[in-house]
Amino acid sequence: MSERTQLSKTFCRCIKNIRKTIKVRKGSSKESAAIAICVRSVLGSRGRTLKKFRCGKKGFLETQNLKK
Repeated sequence: MSERTQLSKTFCRCIKNIRKTIKVRKGSSKESAAIAICVRSVLGSRGRTLKKFRCGKKGFLETQNLKK
């Protein structure tokens, strides 16, 4: 399994788990809050940031380097 596929699965699993437990503010959705948390924890720790993604059977994740 490639690193890209593994990172995609980790990212989508994180979103699913966080979405169940998060408490959101008014005007925000559970999914958008979960995506923000997972971008910071999963991708940010690897020096990457989100460009495009899709979860599901044919999920993919496109990232780019963090700007410094």
